[in-house]
Amino acid sequence: MLKQIKKWASLQDTPLELTLTRENYEDELTGTFIENTELKKLLEENKISPIPKDCLGLRIGIINKQGTEKLISIKKYLPLLARKMPYNNEYEQSISKDTEKQTKQTMVDVDLVMLAGDVGQYRSGITVAENLPNDDKLSLTIGGGKRNVFHRQIRFISDKTKLEELLDSILIKEQHKYYDTEARHLFVIGHENTHSLGPNNPNDKLGKYSHILEENKADMGSLSFVDLLTEEGYYTKDMRKGIIVTTIVDSFLKVKPNLSQAHRVRTVMQNYYLFKRGAYNIKEGKIQVNIDKVVPAANEMLAEIIRIQIDNDINKAEKYVNNNFIWTDEMQIIGDKLRKENKELNGKLENQLADELLSEK
Repeated sequence: MLKQIKKWASLQDTPLELTLTRENYEDELTGTFIENTELKKLLEENKISPIPKDCLGLRIGIINKQGTEKLISIKKYLPLLARKMPYNNEYEQSISKDTEKQTKQTMVDVDLVMLAGDVGQYRSGITVAENLPNDDKLSLTIGGGKRNVFHRQIRFISDKTKLEELLDSILIKEQHKYYDTEARHLFVIGHENTHSLGPNNPNDKLGKYSHILEENKADMGSLSFVDLLTEEGYYTKDMRKGIIVTTIVDSFLKVKPNLSQAHRVRTVMQNYYLFKRGAYNIKEGKIQVNIDKVVPAANEMLAEIIRIQIDNDINKAEKYVNNNFIWTDEMQIIGDKLRKENKELNGKLENQLADELLSEK
């Protein structure tokens, strides 16, 4: 069984994607065990290791060869990114800094056929991609790699007219040309690969803040490396602007989330952090991205997050989250507009083959 677990993370050239997942950011119970000193003591005395976000699910998909080839093209840059991570001499990473060693990271683009179990039932939405297994899982502890799976349907914009109406409402006209799904996809590629960069440990003392900071790290890593990957030729100059503008626009939410929503909390945190450093401003009720200020600010935030992960101190994590999880008047202005617009823009989870198979049962 251990050999199969390791093999799954290295399968690059396969026609189908079948994954039994164990991930759930919305589990509001196990993430708080660190703060319950009595429970923590009992667990330690009985040698029980509690693992947050462990909900079972099943994913089945068809691998898209063309999309997968594009994903793989970034792989040669990963050792370079590993060397550029803040404080990289203080920890081990899933990605080797040595270009001579094989990078333990597979990447596939997938048309989803079905989701089942907790992944399909419990989560409030389907993620654009997953980089599994998480650092606390068996595959990594026995020397396995990570498998980076992108869900093609989820990133598509199905109604371009509604998208343009939305942009008219929230983004200055001069920057509409930089917002597109390809830029969003490139950012997500960077986000998912950054999960394999940085401290390779479960941050077991950060409690409910662990996942918030990890998602924040992944976003800031993707933004931080935009200029470097442009210099290396992976992005064009127009792609660079597209990624930056699209990411800032996507960082606005309809309403302020609660602390149990790790993905959304980190979005508010980085929105606030970037705003305070002049990465964007609101001009006549619309977002104006100050493109050249975004990457330097992202570099700062990435370094601060990595420092907390290395220190593995829940008090530092709590202070950092509270200092940056601030819902501003600017967020409220855009949030009010987002609630008025139809946000059903993403592609539906449809697949012709899946429909045919279901009709024949």
